[in-house]
Amino acid sequence: LHDLVRGIRNHKDDESKYINEAIDEIKQELKQENMAVKANAVNKLTYLQMLGYDISWSAFNIIEVMSSNKFTFKRIGYLAASQCFHEGTDVLMLTTNMIRKDLSSASMYEVGLAMSGLSCFINAD
Repeated sequence: LHDLVRGIRNHKDDESKYINEAIDEIKQELKQENMAVKANAVNKLTYLQMLGYDISWSAFNIIEVMSSNKFTFKRIGYLAASQCFHEGTDVLMLTTNMIRKDLSSASMYEVGLAMSGLSCFINAD
């Protein structure tokens, strides 16, 4: 993430070209099996989303990171979901059981994470 921020700062003249290259690199990172690499890629996407770039194409990858057993990765996934998921997100139905499981977790941090995520992308279903 630090390299992405530094790169954007250093490429003020051709920022969109640099970001497109970064997105291609992130797509490759999302294809890897290592959850730490995926979580870092989702973290980068969350930053790009805050800059105004559309990351809706990565919704399934965000759900993968949300479903991690490691709290650090789960937190990154929920943050990304709260930033880019909305009522019309296609894959939101896939999160129902996962959120239910997190709400009944013994860890108060996981319950809090699920509650804060729900407040951002809940719908009638």
